Amino acid sequence: PHQVPQYKEYAGDIHASGQHLLNLINELLDLSRIEAGKYELNEEVVSLVDIADDCRRMMELRAKSKNIELVFSVGDNLPRLWGDERAIRQVVLNLLSNAIKFTGPGGTVTLSARLEAGGITIRVADTGVGMSEADLQKAMLPFTQIDSGLHRKYDGTGLGLPLTKSMVELHGGRMILDSTPGVGTTVTVRFPAERTFAPAAQS
Repeated sequence: PHQVPQYKEYAGDIHASGQHLLNLINELLDLSRIEAGKYELNEEVVSLVDIADDCRRMMELRAKSKNIELVFSVGDNLPRLWGDERAIRQVVLNLLSNAIKFTGPGGTVTLSARLEAGGITIRVADTGVGMSEADLQKAMLPFTQIDSGLHRKYDGTGLGLPLTKSMVELHGGRMILDSTPGVGTTVTVRFPAERTFAPAAQS
């Protein structure tokens, strides 16, 4: 039978919507488990370079569709990390997704990873709408979204940053938010030095 081109497009939209819904449900379940003290890290040696590169590729199309430049910068010989791969992937995806969501056309989102003071640090910086001090506090509350100033709220559950912070803290790390309205936001995630696995030998 003759295949109508729109069907393929509809099927793609349905699949994407289903995936989005599944992601929202998983975020809700994860946050519930963490708050109940029932989330257990599945720890192993993971490559942050591979995780970051995967996340960048997953977000590239979304960035391109908004005419946002996605910059990827990882330090040389970045050591591996002892942690939960799924949780760390979720951290990077949430931060990239947020940065792209709140950055306008022509803007830039930069994902970087470095070894600092023996621990691995991830930064996601954007040239987006930015947040005031009051907005920063609001952004850390579950189910809360800041007013973008565009007279509408952005899509999502408002779980991204609270969940990311919880995932980082489960690893003994810290998440630091630095933002200026109209200039942009930088989120820094620091993992403790004891989670650095077999750092590269100094020459």
